[in-house]
Amino acid sequence: WLEQSIWHKSLKHLIRLEALKVELLPHLHNIIKESDVEKLKESLHEYQVIFGVDDASLQSLAKDWHVSVEQIKENVKSMICSDNGNLLAMNLYITNIFCLQIYFLDTVTDDAKLSHEFNCGEQQDWDSRFTAYFKNLKIGNKIISQEIIHSIKLQLTKGNIQGVNSAINDALQEIDNTPFNVAVIGLSGAGKSCFINALRRVEPEEKDAAPFGVLEITKHRMPCKHPKNSKVILWELPAMETTNLHANDYLEKVKFNDYDFFIIISGTRFTQHDLDLAKEIRKMKKDFYYVKTKVDSDLKNEEKIHPTAFEKEKFLQQIRYHFAQSFKQNNIDEPQIFLISNNNLSEYDLQILNNVLSKELPAQKHNNFMLSLLNIAEAAIERKRESLKHLIRLEALKVTLLPYTPNVLEKSDVEKLKESLYEYQDIFGVDDASLQNLAKDWQIPMEQLKEIIKSPSLLKTKKEETIQEKLWEYWQMVCSDNGNLLTMNFYIRIIFCLQIYFLDTVTNDAKVLLKEIYSRKSSILSHLANLKLPLPASCF
Repeated sequence: WLEQSIWHKSLKHLIRLEALKVELLPHLHNIIKESDVEKLKESLHEYQVIFGVDDASLQSLAKDWHVSVEQIKENVKSMICSDNGNLLAMNLYITNIFCLQIYFLDTVTDDAKLSHEFNCGEQQDWDSRFTAYFKNLKIGNKIISQEIIHSIKLQLTKGNIQGVNSAINDALQEIDNTPFNVAVIGLSGAGKSCFINALRRVEPEEKDAAPFGVLEITKHRMPCKHPKNSKVILWELPAMETTNLHANDYLEKVKFNDYDFFIIISGTRFTQHDLDLAKEIRKMKKDFYYVKTKVDSDLKNEEKIHPTAFEKEKFLQQIRYHFAQSFKQNNIDEPQIFLISNNNLSEYDLQILNNVLSKELPAQKHNNFMLSLLNIAEAAIERKRESLKHLIRLEALKVTLLPYTPNVLEKSDVEKLKESLYEYQDIFGVDDASLQNLAKDWQIPMEQLKEIIKSPSLLKTKKEETIQEKLWEYWQMVCSDNGNLLTMNFYIRIIFCLQIYFLDTVTNDAKVLLKEIYSRKSSILSHLANLKLPLPASCF
């Protein structure tokens, strides 16, 4: 930039020298001729070339910044000068001609400053923003791999903003496109299909439900995509005893390398089948988790046999100990053992299983898994919120790399905010379809259900109120503090702060519905107990 400053001063001296020379001429025009206009055009073009603001330079810059040339041209301009030194003392012709030349020179110089400031002056600010972002990432919620974090920091130290932008784009695409495959394996009748349906919140009679029942025998591996996230796939594998294959050959047949990990399902006691699978999976250096299903039935039977001595927690600990010892006695490192019931997913160990998986998954698979979690506890809802917040902040950091941003909300921004709200509602089960199902289950009108939550009315406007005015009202009400978003410009703050506000509102709605679900369920179970009726059956 020092070099450009020297050029600016030198060219100004030349312009003034040329002006003094013209003043010595005996005859001067009082109006600007066509030849003068051509001379001014040539001067302007010369300054643009010298300072790198000509069309060719802007075209290259637009390509590097991933914006249109027109967008850059909208911003490379400055106010006309009102004072040009001793030129004001000269006659009108000289003042007009050479004032315009100096105005062109000053304008082009200011335009060159914009490019310089974008490429250099903002470097420290970007670096601090990215450092703050990575520091704010919770250990259990990282969604970006260490390799990409290192790549972003490396490009920042080089001042390569295009490289930073490319690295963030790669990270976002990897998060969106990385599949997450889980193999669910076990004997026939162990409850594999019920487990898969329960994790996906799919009812047995729905079209995408994993088939189960006495007559349903899975002969080939069957993919079951999560209804809210197609990148999360639970694979129901055929029971090994139906294939007549050794465990090693069986795992080869079901393409064991395709899965991130295995879940071995056991419906009753520890079996040789479980042992053989565990040994082969360990040999292949894959992870597996052991899930004991039908816990409700086990508890019910134990209480019948020992009605006076029955202690629920003690009996559950005995089940865990039994399976742990079975692995140890067969020289297999004790896996993590989880007790689960389809009849009550919030009870027992499903939430613990979710926590373990979220910590052990690679970063790029973490986000898709988190967003697929069931709303069975506030902790699961909070984990979803944290994952989405990281994505929002990462998108915000990406936008800061753009050379220019608008000063007002445009129509496309409003549409983006609407899409974000609908996406959050879908992920958290607060969308119209989910509310309709819930209202049907509770036998109440959907409008009555919407009265206890807030997100359905977020975008509703009053009479003669525009959606932009509504959004501005939210901005003034809630967006005064949002961590490192405050260091960003106004446009970026308002867009991403509103996204976080929408996310927080939907998250709170999910918690309200969760409490209402448990409250109603508790009332039903209490009523059944008073009537001495059996509890609903479980396929576990």
